[in-house]
Parts: sequence; structure tokens; C-alpha cells
Amino acid sequence: MDITLESKRCLGCLRPLCQEGCPNGNHIRDVIAFFKNGQIEEAATLLWETNPFPELTSRLCDYARQCEGHCVRGKAGNPIAIHEIEKEISLRASWRWEVSPDCGKKVAIIGGGIAGMSAALFLRKAGVQVDLFEKENHLGGAIYTGIPRLRFDQKYLDQAIEKVLSSGVNVHLGEKVNTLPKDYDAILLCLGASKENFAGMTAMKGYVGSLDLLYDLNVKKDSSPYAKAKNVYIWGGGNVAMDAARSLNALGKNVTVIYRRSRNEMPANASEIDEAEKEGVKFAFLTNVKAMHSDEDGNLSSLDIVKMGLGEKDESGRASFFEIPGSESSLSCDLLVAAIGQKVEVPSFAIDQTSLYAAGDYHLGPKNVASAIADGRERAKEILEEIIK
Repeated sequence: MDITLESKRCLGCLRPLCQEGCPNGNHIRDVIAFFKNGQIEEAATLLWETNPFPELTSRLCDYARQCEGHCVRGKAGNPIAIHEIEKEISLRASWRWEVSPDCGKKVAIIGGGIAGMSAALFLRKAGVQVDLFEKENHLGGAIYTGIPRLRFDQKYLDQAIEKVLSSGVNVHLGEKVNTLPKDYDAILLCLGASKENFAGMTAMKGYVGSLDLLYDLNVKKDSSPYAKAKNVYIWGGGNVAMDAARSLNALGKNVTVIYRRSRNEMPANASEIDEAEKEGVKFAFLTNVKAMHSDEDGNLSSLDIVKMGLGEKDESGRASFFEIPGSESSLSCDLLVAAIGQKVEVPSFAIDQTSLYAAGDYHLGPKNVASAIADGRERAKEILEEIIK
């Protein structure tokens, strides 16, 4: 694709619907206007005002539903490839992030995922001293721990991290914070949504959470806990479910995704579903898990499943679902991966409401990379308004 020619297809709409579809509020129309005139640095400067990490969003956003899903050109079936333009800007522009002189204020950020990294940059831009604490030995949060390398090249995460480091953020890796640090003007919690949803099912060997599985494979580099599994099912339809399915498929497993709605309602990026299918992952749509059974040694041996029907749209905007009576059946299964959502786990340390803020998935619930960047940016703005009078 010739990216310059692609950018010239942009109509420069008076009301840019693409921007309305962007969770980060990027100035897409005006960024493209600079780009198609050959003003790459100007395009990048404007993009960085809202999104300092286009190397991430251009590769991880659900652009088919977000910016490109709202593009006027898409009504004829061929939206502007906004993510490719954004990707090209990230490759060609020279990173610049001017940091103001020290304003005498200090902020601690607990959690080094994308929301924490975003907030850190915007606080540093205002001259705030930032200490960023991360329990892992690497920044990046769920992008580092959860996204398999077969889907995303971690060098782009490393580029984003270098931006944070070069801005003068004091990064403390391998430090799990158990009590709130003192002597800060504000504390921002970016702890993510890391509590697995097991749907109330009884724990047993062979029933695992998707986050634990992906952490084993991506961080520990240890596939041994899953070596003997033969009949593998992933329960869920989001990107985490696709990541788990593709990762286990890459290990040579026979993998089937169980999802209670149809493909049209799956929250996963369409491109990730397509890739999973191409790689050999199978799908059982309109199907749900009702119960699990174990053998005499306590190992998962089978699932009870039920067929589902679709009804009117619910509060999520997707079709509601219901069980079809008499459609129950059983499957042999020795590994079931729960990928049916995550929850926020509130830490037990004391909270000083006057100086404590929250951002990212810990604030919003599980969202996406663009939402994390935006929420980190907005919480930084909120903090600045409070501590710099």
C-alpha cells in the first residue's frame, strides 16, 4: 500500500466521524492533512498531543470498529487505512517530548502498564517529578505479560518504554507496593484488572485462567504445565481468548473456542479472529459451558455444554442470549481456559482520598490500549489541576 496515496483519499470531513470513533480522541483529520502534504513531523507533533504511543495503537487498536469503523469512506466498503498512516508516522517521525522545568511537585504512579506510562509522560511534560513503581521487571502491563509474541513484536513496546525513560521518569522495576508511599503530592493507581473471572466454577486441575496461562507462556517462557493437554477449550470471545487460543495452537494443541454468541458479537478484533482461524483454531459459536467433571484423580475430564439462541439487543449493544432447552451434550476436555473477563482487585492499603487517583483498567474496567492512554492522560491533567494552583 502506498501510504501517501492512501492518505489523499481522506475527505477532510467537517465533522470527522473517525475522531468520534477513537477512544483516545486523536485529531485524525488534521493529522492526515499534515501527512498527505508531506509534513511528517507536524503530523507526529499533533498526534502526540493525545497519543504518545502510536507504535502501539496502530498495531493493537480495534481500528475496524473504532476510527476506521466510523470513516465516511467505509460506507462504500473501503475506509481510510488510518492505522497504517499512524504506523507510518511512528516509523518516520523523530520523537520529541519537551519537559518543562521542575515545578517542585512529586507524583507516584503504582503500575507500569500503558495508562501509567501515559500519565507519567504527561506529568513530566508539566515538570512534575514522577516515580513509577512496577511489580514486574518490565514495563508494559498486559501488553508485556499477556499478548503473545506471535501477535505483537515487543520491540514496539520497547520503543514506547524508551520514550518514558528518556523523559526522566524514575522507574522502579520489580517493586510490588504493599503500602502507599509517602511524601508525594499525589498518588496514581494503575493496577489493571488482574482478577480472573472463573464464573463460580469449582477449581480443579485443568481449569485455568487465561491471564495465568499467558503469563506462563510470555513471561516465564514455560509451557510445561500444558504439555500433556490434548482436548483444549478456550471459554470466551475477546482478544484475551484469541491470544490464549493462538498460543496453545502454536504449541500443537487441538484448540476450540467456545463462545455463547455468534461470531458477529465477538468482542475480539476481527483481524485476530481471522488469524486464529487461519492458524487452525476451531470455534463453537452459540455454545456455553454449564459444568465441568473430573476423573478420580481430580483432573478435568469433560465438560457439559449447551446450545444458545440469540434475542434482542442488551445493554452492551449486542444480541442477548438464552439456553436452548434439551440441547445439552458432553465433551472430552483436559484443559479449559477461562477467558470470560477480568475484574479489578482493590488493594488493602489505607487510602487518602485527597491525593489518590486511579487510571486505566483499574479505573475503567477492562478496556483497550487507546482507552488506557486516554485515561492516563486525563488523570494526569486532573492531578495537575489539583496540585499546581
